[in-house]
Amino acid sequence: MAMTYRAEGDDVIVRIPGDEVQSLRVALQPCPCKGTKSVATAAIREGFVRGLGQALFAKPSAREAR
Repeated sequence: MAMTYRAEGDDVIVRIPGDEVQSLRVALQPCPCKGTKSVATAAIREGFVRGLGQALFAKPSAREAR
């Protein structure tokens, strides 16, 4: 199951499959080093950020459809 999102009024609801929660937590942790990051965790972050952006900037009628 993929991560899903929807806007409810001023809130954005993000649903994350239980088996992906730990991976998301790891991916979003700040890294004390400045080295290259994993492609897999970068994809998780990008997907999360993209979903939030789409939920935030969708037209009101499109928000309710999600």
